[in-house]
This record gives sequence, C-alpha cells and structure tokens, in this order.
Amino acid sequence: MPKTLTSGAETQITRDWQGEMPGLAIYRPRHLLRRVGPLVVGICLDRDSVGDKYKPCFHVHCLGKAFPCVSLTLCTQLRAPSGGPDYVEVQWHEQKYKEAAARMREQSLLPLEGDLTIQSVLAAYSTHIATPLGARQVAVLRRDMIILSAWAGESAMASSLLRETLLGDPRSIQQVGGAVAFETECRQIIDQPAMIEQTVHAQITALGLTGLPQSRLLTR
Repeated sequence: MPKTLTSGAETQITRDWQGEMPGLAIYRPRHLLRRVGPLVVGICLDRDSVGDKYKPCFHVHCLGKAFPCVSLTLCTQLRAPSGGPDYVEVQWHEQKYKEAAARMREQSLLPLEGDLTIQSVLAAYSTHIATPLGARQVAVLRRDMIILSAWAGESAMASSLLRETLLGDPRSIQQVGGAVAFETECRQIIDQPAMIEQTVHAQITALGLTGLPQSRLLTR
C-alpha cells in the first residue's frame, strides 16, 4: 500500500471496508451507504489534508429535504480505545483496517445493517445534539427530526420538536433562516407529510442512490 491516498489506494481501501460492512454499498470512493426509508446511513473514510491518512466517520443524511449532495449529518469520527479521535495511516491500512472497522461498527450511533425504528433514529439525533458539534447545529438537526417524525405519522412529536426548537438558542435558529421562516417550513412539513415522500423519491434519483441496499424505517 502506498503512503498516500492515490486513486488506486482509495479504490482498494473502499473495497476492503465494504467487505467488512456488507450491509453498506460503495457509493463513491471512500464512501459507503445504505438507505433506510427516508434516511441514508453510512461510513465516510474522510481524507485528511495531507492525504497520508483517512478518518472513518459514521453519518446519516435525511432525504426529506432537497439538498445537492449527501451530507455528513451526525458525523462521528472513529474513536481510539483511549476515547480520542482515531484514524488509519494509508501505509498501514492492510494491517489495521479490519480492527478499525470492527470498532466503527461498535461505535456507530445506528446499526449499519437491518431495519431501524424511528425511536432509535431520533435517539441518535438527540445523542449527537448533546455533543459539542451537535450543540452548534441544533436547529438543523431538529429540522431533520421534525421531517422524520412527520414522515412516520408522528405529527404530535414533530410539533413538540418544533416548539422546543423555537424556544431554544436564537443563534441556532438563524442557521435555518430565522424563526419565522423555520416555523413556516416546518408547519408545512407537518401539515403535508405526503410532500416528504415526494422529496425522498426525487432525492434518491438526483443523488444517484437507486442502487443502495434498502431496509425499513419502522414506525412502531
């Protein structure tokens, strides 16, 4: 294995990780995904600035809102046994990736195969909101939670999340266009949940996700 992330190295590294995570498919070099209802769940092998190491990160992406790419929502980097962030040096990939992948499966906020429940997904979002990174993205994350709750038919939960968000930090609300715009957007989502499914189908096509493994997001 070379010391840096050449095109060939990226291809091999991606294939190796997919072999350790059969519930995910290769979406792009260094990016493995699966679809669970209106949610995409995956692992990004994030390149560092020098290119001599990669950082495995768990993430999700909500398809219920139009977006130009697959976002790294709930992005959570692999942790070392000591608890700090971990990475894999490219030159030592073959010796280390299996153990790193095993730790990634254990640490992921959501399982990387099989059906999920709406309760487990919302819990994963809440767990991330409690982190320093999540605390800076509260309104953005809560919007996903509102979309997913409305999609699942949980309008009361969606409305409760909206009220809670509007009562929160005004600086967070500014990230989503301000209180009036955010409330208007979310009220429309809650009142017209069929629009969510239309957006999901459009995003699957637009983002090239049709070939991904699929599981269900269970509402009960």
